Amino acid sequence: MSALLTATLCLTCVDAKALTESEQRARILFETRERETRLEQLGFVVRDDALDAYLQSVIDRLYPGHVLRVRLLKDLEPNAFAVATGNVYVHTGMLLRVRDEAELAAVLAHEGAHVLRDHMYRGVIDAKGLGGLAVVVPLLGPLMAYSSMAGYSRDLEREADRVGYEHLVAAGYDGRAAAPVFTRLAAEVVARGIKEPYFFADHPKLLERVKNFDELAAEAPPGDRGIERYTDETRARRTSALEDVHEKRDGSMLVAVLSEDGRAETYAPAGYFLLGEGYRLRARDGDEAQALAAYDRSITLYPDYGPAYGARGRLHARRGEKADAVSDLSMFIRLAPDARETPFAKQTLERLRQENPP
Repeated sequence: MSALLTATLCLTCVDAKALTESEQRARILFETRERETRLEQLGFVVRDDALDAYLQSVIDRLYPGHVLRVRLLKDLEPNAFAVATGNVYVHTGMLLRVRDEAELAAVLAHEGAHVLRDHMYRGVIDAKGLGGLAVVVPLLGPLMAYSSMAGYSRDLEREADRVGYEHLVAAGYDGRAAAPVFTRLAAEVVARGIKEPYFFADHPKLLERVKNFDELAAEAPPGDRGIERYTDETRARRTSALEDVHEKRDGSMLVAVLSEDGRAETYAPAGYFLLGEGYRLRARDGDEAQALAAYDRSITLYPDYGPAYGARGRLHARRGEKADAVSDLSMFIRLAPDARETPFAKQTLERLRQENPP
């Protein structure tokens, strides 16, 4: 893993213009395949037959008759990219950000357009595709040099927007599905105080993408959104990804993903508990009250879901609300006797009872 995590993009070893077109294409394919194999060997590619089949069905609907393959990568940031072999990679983090199948299709349609329009080769030949690519890229390393993350010209990106949109609508999806994805991601960038993800770093800026898609969809007819299909087919993987965010203690990401009205409910029963954990871990002014409200909401909706009692009990204990802490921790221990946090909850409960005997 460390080799990829520290790898840099370097395309200056061979002058692309010194090669014939067939030699350059062969070089791109050879190096791309080598790096894709490395991703597989390091275990970054998710193995999930049912989810793979679902994702593949979406891109097949967008690009019938074309050989494109969707692959899922273990990464929590909202990225997606295409490579010259025809593979389109989607990060698990992107599944957390899109709301329905139409939004997912909008992302896949854009990346598929890069492949259909030969942008990998055109981007390498274009001086803009090569300039300034000596940068460190976590996880994916040199593969990005020959992918849609390489930093295409805005003309190529707008072409991918247009072609992808045309395929989105032709497949029967709602053409208005693209803009909301980028609107939410722009808000997340601000809320988390981060740079734009690699998927967007050299693309037209996020709000410019929103403008592009709004213009394209100005007269779009209503289309399929696929809300239930997307929710059902991706629920297990999205929940697992959220738990990974929790394990990383990234409160800002949890809040960004779950705080939109009703979003936490799509991750039942864990959603409101994880939203509360997001506020607790983020720990900004007012977040403690937000965390308590989220735990309360979780317990109201799912009174048999133990983790919310444990989290609320620990919060009550920190606030000195000992009677409420004893009640919640006792319920947590009863509902989740084998949880990892249960021994700590028992210690806390014993301490509180010693301090305040019945």
